[in-house]
Amino acid sequence: MRLCKKTSAGIAVLTGTALAQNSPPTRYCDTVTSICYSGWTGGNGVLIGVAMPNTTVAPFDTVLQIVSPIKNGWVGFAWGGTMPYVPLTIGWVNNASNTTIYSSRMAYGLSLPQPFDGTEYSYLKGTGYNSTHWTLNVRCKGCSRWSDVDGKARSLDPQNATMPFAHAYASKFPAQPANNRSTFNVHTAFGHWTLDLSLGKNTDFDKLIAANLVIDTPPASSVPPTSSTPLPSTLSTSIVPTPTAISTTVPTSCPGVTALKNPALTASGWKVAKVAGDLIQPRGVTIDSAGHLLVVQNGLGITVHEIGLDGCLTSSKTLIKQLSLNHGIALSNDGKTLYASSATTVWSWSYDAATMTVGSTAKTIVTGMDARGHVTRTLIFPPKYPNLLVVSHGSNDNFDFDSGDIKQGRSCVKVFDITKTPDTGYVYAKGGYQMGYGLRNGVGLVFDQDGMLWEIENGSDEINRTVSGKTWDIHTDNPAEEINYLGDPSKENKQWYGYPTCFSVWKPSDFTDTKFNVGDQFVLAPNKTYNDATCAKKSTSAKLLLMPHSAPLDAAFSKDYSSMYVTFHGSWDRTPSTGYKVVEVPFVKSTSGFAPKAALTSTSGYTDIFYAEKVEDCSTTHCFRPVSIAKDKYERMYITSDSGGEGEIIILGKDTTKSKV
Repeated sequence: MRLCKKTSAGIAVLTGTALAQNSPPTRYCDTVTSICYSGWTGGNGVLIGVAMPNTTVAPFDTVLQIVSPIKNGWVGFAWGGTMPYVPLTIGWVNNASNTTIYSSRMAYGLSLPQPFDGTEYSYLKGTGYNSTHWTLNVRCKGCSRWSDVDGKARSLDPQNATMPFAHAYASKFPAQPANNRSTFNVHTAFGHWTLDLSLGKNTDFDKLIAANLVIDTPPASSVPPTSSTPLPSTLSTSIVPTPTAISTTVPTSCPGVTALKNPALTASGWKVAKVAGDLIQPRGVTIDSAGHLLVVQNGLGITVHEIGLDGCLTSSKTLIKQLSLNHGIALSNDGKTLYASSATTVWSWSYDAATMTVGSTAKTIVTGMDARGHVTRTLIFPPKYPNLLVVSHGSNDNFDFDSGDIKQGRSCVKVFDITKTPDTGYVYAKGGYQMGYGLRNGVGLVFDQDGMLWEIENGSDEINRTVSGKTWDIHTDNPAEEINYLGDPSKENKQWYGYPTCFSVWKPSDFTDTKFNVGDQFVLAPNKTYNDATCAKKSTSAKLLLMPHSAPLDAAFSKDYSSMYVTFHGSWDRTPSTGYKVVEVPFVKSTSGFAPKAALTSTSGYTDIFYAEKVEDCSTTHCFRPVSIAKDKYERMYITSDSGGEGEIIILGKDTTKSKV
């Protein structure tokens, strides 16, 4: 058993027999509060305990205890065992005000969790910190039952001895430690584990809570302030004066729009202006037949924006309020039907571009997609086949080994005939047909002039090479991100593109056991039956490689198809940082079709056209993080960024001067 004692600071410090790292769940009782927990000790010295009343059915109040070494910038706890669509409790220390605080969050994808008002927290005694550790003790109302991405009720099960939970922690502190709605950087590490909740049952739970509630200021902490700029639940229409003459160039600036949060540069011949800010994680974007901009705001829904004669946005309103919509958006080729997706489902609505309105009834097109891991579902219609909807599906983890089986319907791109949609929608894994599998996370999809499909691939993170029992880290510069050719969308493509077994070499010198060239494929741990040579025989190679960890998310061709523009969302696990830019990939056409101008063996097959001023300082909450591209009829690109707490949109286009914003 692990015991606690109260210090002069009023915080619970753990004493007695220490639990081992990644230990099995153990019952322990806090001597400060007399509350007993089912506890787990994991990476980096973090202890997490969950307490509950003596009941067998949710909903019920819970108590969460987090004890962390002071070096951790923040620690998070996921009540449902995964990050998206479950209540999250984040804790950290604010040294400036002698405070340990909580932050209630929910994530609507693999992005910064947003403030969540579906739970209610109260501080308990023992909250605080000293020179070595901090402790957060909170009672939560609403953490034992919640709605998942599909609106289905999910609950904690006190009778399940292996109830799944998860945690994460980071070395960096939140941007505004005094604000419990602050932005914060991506985790340094995370883990999935289970608890036997019965070990944390308390017979006198309500009495214990009443005796330990902190009514005023908790010891060595204070109630955190709410944000001075709460996230809006909707967008109201605002009118901005428009010029009287049409401009086909990029404006110098837009009325009432502040500068980019972080400095950025454009290459010679390009110009950029910010057209919108203060958005909620803007992701997918498209332009309707009347020239309006539609944006998926992850955690809000879809907004629509009128574009003025100068290219600036003149009004905005919420078109569809649906928190589960997280990335995918597309319009039918005739512009009369709008499609959007959550992690699990694709829906459609009738759409009127003239009035910027949708029908009241949503139709289900595709269901049954996996809500774990990479949850963005890119949607696109082939220009030559208006009846075919293309839908990408990423892996459910960094290494999703089951997705190597084509029947699983993950790490792939599929095609669905919308004229034959079943009444309840297609089931993704069983319906439609393949356009390639073994594609880890193909968020970017684009068609060339011949109507052939290209996919932009995110490679794996945190990889090692193991040979003859020796393991070494090669993750900084391997594997490469990829541009893959998938072909004619009207014909099934069952080619395997390597994931989760074969990866593309970017930096050959990282491999001390084998002489590789850029573009060769490798396995993580070669053996006699499956090795690098196996990849060369079985896997379809990329057409061009991109810098590892750049995280390419979207692509668009120039009007003459001589260039592909690709957004680099930016790294989260590489030092120094990379990405955070938009690049131009030269393309050429031959008798065999379109292809990148550079060879597969090149590491310089593209150039930067919009990029962070100091990429080495960039992080997941700092610098413009390009996501999606929508081109208007003047060849200007509207590009979203979901960086940190303020989403932004820029307009990027050709010009004759170099600009800085």
